[in-house]
Amino acid sequence: MRLRRIIEVGLPRLLAWCLLGFLFVPILVVIPVALTDRDYLSLPQDGISMEHFAALTDWSKGWLPSMLTSAGIALACAAIATALGVAFAVGAWAAGGWWPSLMRILLLSPMIVPPIIYAVGMVKLWARLSLLDSYTGVILVHVVLALPLTVLAIGASLSNLDQRLVQAARSLGARPMTVFGKVILPNIVPGVAAGALLAFVASWDEITVTLFITGRAVVTLPRRIWTSIQDAVDPALAAIATVLLVVTVLALVARALIERRQRQRKF
Repeated sequence: MRLRRIIEVGLPRLLAWCLLGFLFVPILVVIPVALTDRDYLSLPQDGISMEHFAALTDWSKGWLPSMLTSAGIALACAAIATALGVAFAVGAWAAGGWWPSLMRILLLSPMIVPPIIYAVGMVKLWARLSLLDSYTGVILVHVVLALPLTVLAIGASLSNLDQRLVQAARSLGARPMTVFGKVILPNIVPGVAAGALLAFVASWDEITVTLFITGRAVVTLPRRIWTSIQDAVDPALAAIATVLLVVTVLALVARALIERRQRQRKF
């Protein structure tokens, strides 16, 4: 009986921990590599050094400008993609019929088409419109790539919204903008926030299309990392990975604490 319980309970847990270790241990190796005292990727040998973290704040090194560029583009992309996603998702949800389904397929097409094909097409189009290596061109491309994610996130929130609430508001004389601001929007705030976050992350991590449509004027962080790997493997790459890892962990911890406080207030 005990052997059977070990096989049924203990073995799946062991496999789960082994899988987590396989995923996370290589990531944790990045942290000591970022503290190396050498000029190449290696573990610390004679001591711990913070020079590679200091290089991230040196404007002449190019890391800080690229991070600010990526942050600005990602914020603009998140704002535009979220606004467009809310407009389409709410309109499609309220109208119904066959055309929202057709438009949804068109909006989701960037997720279906391989990025390399999309990149080649955008190079041809942006060259004719003189948008290559420009902030406007990069933001528009990122918006197109992030829009499907915002539509899916907001659409999921709208699926849980009872349309009778909208009908009741209209029957009481509320105008469309009042219905949207007082009834619809407060109920889809989680979906809007999730869509904005997904759009920000999608823009921050995008590299394939950005490599094709940018040059020297617009250098995002993924492009800067790609260039650094081609020229010479700089330990600052490990420092950047460590910073992003720490920020992600802090964000997850903060989210967990906020949810815990909300549950405590409810009870």
